[in-house]
Amino acid sequence: MAEEKKVTENKEVTKNVEEAKENYVDERVKQITQEATDAINAVVKVVELLDKENKEEVLKQIEKVLGKLEVLVAKDPTLQAVPIGVREEVVDFPGTVEDVELAKTEVVALIKKGEVALARDIMLNLASELDIYITALPIGTYPVVIKAIIPLVEEGKFKEAKALIVEALETLIIEKVVIPLPILRAEKTIIKASEMTKDDDKANKEELSKLLEYAKEQLLLAQALGYGKIETDYKDLFEEIEKIENKLKGDEGTKGIFENLKTKLSSFMSGFNKAKAPTQMPQAEKEKDKKEN
Repeated sequence: MAEEKKVTENKEVTKNVEEAKENYVDERVKQITQEATDAINAVVKVVELLDKENKEEVLKQIEKVLGKLEVLVAKDPTLQAVPIGVREEVVDFPGTVEDVELAKTEVVALIKKGEVALARDIMLNLASELDIYITALPIGTYPVVIKAIIPLVEEGKFKEAKALIVEALETLIIEKVVIPLPILRAEKTIIKASEMTKDDDKANKEELSKLLEYAKEQLLLAQALGYGKIETDYKDLFEEIEKIENKLKGDEGTKGIFENLKTKLSSFMSGFNKAKAPTQMPQAEKEKDKKEN
């Protein structure tokens, strides 16, 4: 690690960040419905019964599955996927902006030398984020698949029926929400500063400067780690920080000086609180057949 000194986080900010992380996860957990969980468990039960090759039991279970799926669709006909599971992971790079830049330089050098495994070891730690993985049931697909296996079961083709259901189970949708911790920390820090200056025109400028310094450090770290569009997303934020820095150095009052920055940070953070499919690996384009028929 480089010798650059890090600014100490305010204890109240630390508490607020931890609470926010829990809330982001809880928000997703609340989206899980018991009906969806029951439906996926019922589908798994069909697979188990197919292994026993008991036609009557399988058909009874299929009827139950279709009933549960119909309940979900009836509640919301536009529903495409229903969350059935949530898990979280945290990767929190402990270093400074200087450490990040040194690490990125080393990664590039290692890749150029063909040391991909070593580069990957560094890259896996070059992040500071809360990752929320959401497993969702593709509600539009399952009724079709379940109905499609009924003729196969009637004909005693249990292996073929199982293959179709297993394929459906393997097509569960996995979405990912990435919450950048440095931006979250900056946001909670500025909210703290905003509370101090909401109605106070003579708040402690030294304390406010420390909070602002920490928020700025975290945004610089987020920028170095590649969260958001580097050229555009941070421009307004740093300009607003500079304005506040100048006000804190002068004789102006402190009332409301953090409100614009708080609003802009809140808007920035909201852009990350959205589920998306995990990034796919690039694939080489297949060579086209140039032969004429």
